[in-house]
Amino acid sequence: MTSKKVTVFILESNPSMGKWIKMFEASAFQKSKESIQATLEEKLLAGRKTDQVSIVVAGTEETDHNLAEEYAGQYPHISELSAIKPPDLDLLRKFVNVPLIDSKKNSADVFSALIVTVSAINKHVRHYKYEKRIRLYMSLEGNINWDGVEAVIGQLSENGIELSIACLGLKEAEEGKNDNPQVQANLAQWKGLVNSLPNGYLMDLSEAIAESMQFHKKEIRPTPTFRGYLTIGNMTMFPDTSLSISIMMYARTMEAKMPSAKKWSSLSSVTDVQNANGQESHQVVQESKYRMKPSTARNEAEESADANEPEVEKAMLEKAYKFGKTLVTITDQDEEFLKLKTDASMVLLGTYSKNAFPPQMLMSNCYVIVAGNDRPKYAAKALSALAQALQKGNLVALVRHVTRADAPPKLGILKPVLQEDIDALYYIRVPFAEDVREYQFNSLDQVMTESGKVIMQNHPLLPSQEVRDAMSDFVKGMTISEASEADEKGQATLDLDEMYNPSLWLSKKAIVARALNPAAPIPEMDPRLKRQLEPSAILVDQNKDAVNTLKRVLNVKKVDREAKRNRYGGAKQDQVVPDNLPSVAQVLQSQQDAAVKQEEQPDSELRALLNYDTREVSAINPVRDFTIMINNREEDLVSDAVEQMCRIITELVTTSFGDRNYELAIECLVLLRATAAKEDESEAFNRYLYQLRDTCEPNKPDSRRRDFWDIVKRKHITLISSEEADDSNVTSTEATKFLEEEEPAKDTLPPESSLGDTADDLLAMME
Repeated sequence: MTSKKVTVFILESNPSMGKWIKMFEASAFQKSKESIQATLEEKLLAGRKTDQVSIVVAGTEETDHNLAEEYAGQYPHISELSAIKPPDLDLLRKFVNVPLIDSKKNSADVFSALIVTVSAINKHVRHYKYEKRIRLYMSLEGNINWDGVEAVIGQLSENGIELSIACLGLKEAEEGKNDNPQVQANLAQWKGLVNSLPNGYLMDLSEAIAESMQFHKKEIRPTPTFRGYLTIGNMTMFPDTSLSISIMMYARTMEAKMPSAKKWSSLSSVTDVQNANGQESHQVVQESKYRMKPSTARNEAEESADANEPEVEKAMLEKAYKFGKTLVTITDQDEEFLKLKTDASMVLLGTYSKNAFPPQMLMSNCYVIVAGNDRPKYAAKALSALAQALQKGNLVALVRHVTRADAPPKLGILKPVLQEDIDALYYIRVPFAEDVREYQFNSLDQVMTESGKVIMQNHPLLPSQEVRDAMSDFVKGMTISEASEADEKGQATLDLDEMYNPSLWLSKKAIVARALNPAAPIPEMDPRLKRQLEPSAILVDQNKDAVNTLKRVLNVKKVDREAKRNRYGGAKQDQVVPDNLPSVAQVLQSQQDAAVKQEEQPDSELRALLNYDTREVSAINPVRDFTIMINNREEDLVSDAVEQMCRIITELVTTSFGDRNYELAIECLVLLRATAAKEDESEAFNRYLYQLRDTCEPNKPDSRRRDFWDIVKRKHITLISSEEADDSNVTSTEATKFLEEEEPAKDTLPPESSLGDTADDLLAMME
């Protein structure tokens, strides 16, 4: 269970806190507020109910705290911005608007604010177990009444309250640069108070602010994610030679995910969902309704009537899976029966070399495995022996892991971790073979031609030896060192502990900024995060020569981004525009005159159809091309047009994405049938229709083009009978039965010789 925490911030707003801090280019009061605000924002975004806070301001016009009524007039000008509770937006808004007082009339005693804070914590916590902390931001100036300091020390020690004081001017006072008697007296009292506490800390305000500005890891209380046994061998079949080690697994490194906005909307009008302060929470409440889906397309009136149909209860719904074009329903009992039954376990499958698992496969969350509670001494020895054996052999162990009963199994590897005080294992998930996607890229050191010839050098796509040497020098020169003393050598360093996710930081800052002010702009990126995204200035300066050499050998040229691109129909910058260009009115009038002339020539469209230059039926406009070739009166292109149209129809059907091309294919098929009957090409059409049916495979339930043949049957596009064309030898009965058959009948197939003539027959026909 997560421990409860109470943190109370005390901020002095007396005029002495207005001192300017040169290293931060801001006042001490402003930087103290920013430090407290940053901590408050993190706690607010975390949203933990067990992490409670409050803020006490010393130096306000009014007096509002838990001892104001009981001890009236004793602790003036001290205010509690809120009771101790989980942080909310109202507390953050109040704190942002806290001013620095200008007059000493409203100055407050900081030690009195500490007394008020200790009283508030004791009243809230009572006898419950909390982690209690006080963070005090103050200066050493001003008169302080130290009566009751022993009692405060006793309360802090007895209740285990941690006190951290960030003091303005601490270094100057300790070094003797500030010899003000009042400052020295206050410093002695604060040091005595802190030294009397087991958890007391005193530091300079500048150091405290600099520490608060650092990026910190999110630390959570360790909770076991798995309690069980690591099994080596088969305990059922070979119990004498198998081993089970009691283990516990904890999360070590987890992915920091971006805040989700799926359940929040500024347009949400949910009035019955409110936060603790009675305000609308803008929460998105999901509401699901179920109705019968219409099987066919309907008009608007029918669709509006469907919207008024009664809803279907969720309990009446059944789960179904697609099997081809059929939906197979699965009941809850069937699904439970088919579910894989597993038990919580971790079984070692084998050991492999570390090189067997490349780094890109080890990008999952990391867990640490230690000895469990069942005979912990023996478990620790066995786990240590396994870790040392893996380390000695430079191996990793592949395991099958099931987190809980009936959960899907997962694969992972165990890596040894040998430290001075403990030997443990790291568990990292790895993908199954089906989850790995290998992407193929062109080779960088060889080129394969279409004929299969492999070229290793002297090719435009292959780098020369000069290019390789230049690139090698550039890569070596841009290498980032991880050594801490690299800065002394003038090299760039990469401190992984100081790396932070820029997107995560910016999203959190944007959420807080918009929460305080809906019209606020997106905050600027932190300069430290900007440096993470930019190349090291040290390396760029050191490798200028290598960069210039690489530019020269690769012939790199800078593109002029400011130059305007020449668009279609646009004039170039240096192009001279003539003065005698027609006006817009003249252009419009010429278009109207052209339209009148076109109306006066009704046979212009017919002449366009008689375009004798068309020799091929294209897939772009097959109907137009086919019609032009058929109507060509200068030469006979009917047979070629029919043959090409057959090929186009087959291409449209076989390459169609779903039924996208079916409408055009049916239009072409209808036109082809009518033309074939009229132009004595019925035998060619009938022969093609058999081939088209074989292509669609209507006799196979899983045929991808069976739905097209269903359209053909529905449109009654059948063979050309002898009643429709004199050159056809198909009777009307055979034409009718053709669409009723799922498989071609042998007795109705055209003779083999008619399906295709040999080369000798063609030569004979030509003679």
